[in-house]
Amino acid sequence: MDVEDYILLFLSLWVLVSALSTKSVDVFLTLSLIGLLITLEVGGIFMSREQRENLKPMVELLLMVFAVIVMKKVYGVLNGG
Repeated sequence: MDVEDYILLFLSLWVLVSALSTKSVDVFLTLSLIGLLITLEVGGIFMSREQRENLKPMVELLLMVFAVIVMKKVYGVLNGG
């Protein structure tokens, strides 16, 4: 197996375990973002520039979703709930 195959396998297993271990969509999306960021930082050395560029839109989307999750939680705390 190539290094890129191991990277894909790690990311797939991370998302699968995250999906099976959480009941909340917010936690799942946050864990998916963490796994993707770990994959890009650790495995980015072994990935081609094109592969890293293909993953960036997914990171940006998950970061926007994470920002919405954080804003929702902050609003809940400020609102007293």
